[in-house]
Amino acid sequence: MTINHPTRRLAGRFAARLLGFATLAAVATLGAAPGAANAQGWSPTKSIKLVIPFPPGGATDVAARAMVQQLGNALGQPMVVENRGGANGMIASEMVFNSAPDGYTLLMATADTNSINPNVYTKMSYQAHEFRAVAPVAVVNFMLVGRPGLPAKDLKELVALARGGKLTFASWGVGSTSQAAMEMFKAQAGKLEILHVPYQGAAPAFQAVMAGQNDVMMAPAVVVIPALSKVTAYGISSPRRHVGASQVQTMTEQGFPVNADAWVGILAPPKTPQAVLEHVYKGVRAVTSSKEFQERLTQIGLSSAPDMTLDEFGKYMVSEITRWGETIKAAGITLNN
Repeated sequence: MTINHPTRRLAGRFAARLLGFATLAAVATLGAAPGAANAQGWSPTKSIKLVIPFPPGGATDVAARAMVQQLGNALGQPMVVENRGGANGMIASEMVFNSAPDGYTLLMATADTNSINPNVYTKMSYQAHEFRAVAPVAVVNFMLVGRPGLPAKDLKELVALARGGKLTFASWGVGSTSQAAMEMFKAQAGKLEILHVPYQGAAPAFQAVMAGQNDVMMAPAVVVIPALSKVTAYGISSPRRHVGASQVQTMTEQGFPVNADAWVGILAPPKTPQAVLEHVYKGVRAVTSSKEFQERLTQIGLSSAPDMTLDEFGKYMVSEITRWGETIKAAGITLNN
């Protein structure tokens, strides 16, 4: 005869519950999506898309393509580059902003897309400060250059010339970093009256200066360095000289402290898990800290990005919105969209 003791019944029920919890945990583990972020980390299981917000051939595109193969190797999955130009980078930025926060769609962002646009456009299709910062990749330096034959031998003479008569400056559009960088210089030099002439792209604007159609331009070093002998370089708007053109003085050295360095970095959609960010960050840092990549940046006219942690880059990205915004608001640059 078997006695069904109450204590044994309770013990049996408790064991059944434990078995049920264990079964549920096992099912949850088996049912988890491959490559999903968790407390132990994240490992991608398919290719990762890096969206570039500008057409092929520009500084951002060149920097991205210089690193994608090595970055894919570091992350354990191939990277696919997709160019989505238009609306000063807003089309690509909106696409990535609204993408699934799973690590498989990233943005090769710039100061234009995430520092300038929020201060220039009256309506934004994405919230720049809500992107998750991953890692800085490079820095775009600007050089103030003049057309051939412009009667000013150095920066001080250029300022005197601008005060004595009307000059024009080219850029690749209203609200571009090129225009904002020139506005920084104008403010430092005493609010010079130099007429803005916007073009569709950095290359056409720089060509107009070389052809004598415009007087000056704040042009990316990546564009200027190959044609340095065809223009007059008045200074670089950076705290330090450029490795690829060390003979060009900084504007600060000449008495006009201007820092218009523009960042290039990788961002992820809002709400991307920390485990994903950390995995991609480690891969990016492994590539960007390599001697090979830094030499490649110098060859194409870019500078190495500062060494930042994930948290530091996130704070820097947000602070740059404020820094560029001060110049843009003072200059009254705005676009209705």
